[in-house]
Amino acid sequence: MSAEEALFQRFGKDIPRGTVLFREGDPGKEMYVIQAGKVAISKKVRDVEKVLAVLGPGEFFGEMAIIANKPRNASATIEEEARLLVIDPRTFESMIRGNAEIAVRMIKKLADRLSDADAQIETLLLADPHSRVVHHMLELCQ
Repeated sequence: MSAEEALFQRFGKDIPRGTVLFREGDPGKEMYVIQAGKVAISKKVRDVEKVLAVLGPGEFFGEMAIIANKPRNASATIEEEARLLVIDPRTFESMIRGNAEIAVRMIKKLADRLSDADAQIETLLLADPHSRVVHHMLELCQ
């Protein structure tokens, strides 16, 4: 049995398309690692659900709620049938303590997400829509 299969045996779940894993405001009791499939992360803005990201294999989500012990700040819905590893806070902490590589990968991914959020904030701070479009196009070119 491969290491990936062993992890799935212990922590894995197959989840059908359309399943809502959690909603914004729910308590956070676990985080997820995607082995297969796609998950949409969305947030309600003025009563309209906006997709912030669609995550695929190898990506993780839901960690903020268990790290900060706060309610979920977004919703997660299965876009494409998914195989997920479901990790509780105690297991997460022991994984981080026991494997520096996992911690470093998570820190790098969280730094990327923070950088993306900063870029989105900068775009939103521009006064008019035309400036936002030009700014966004320049970022894409870089």
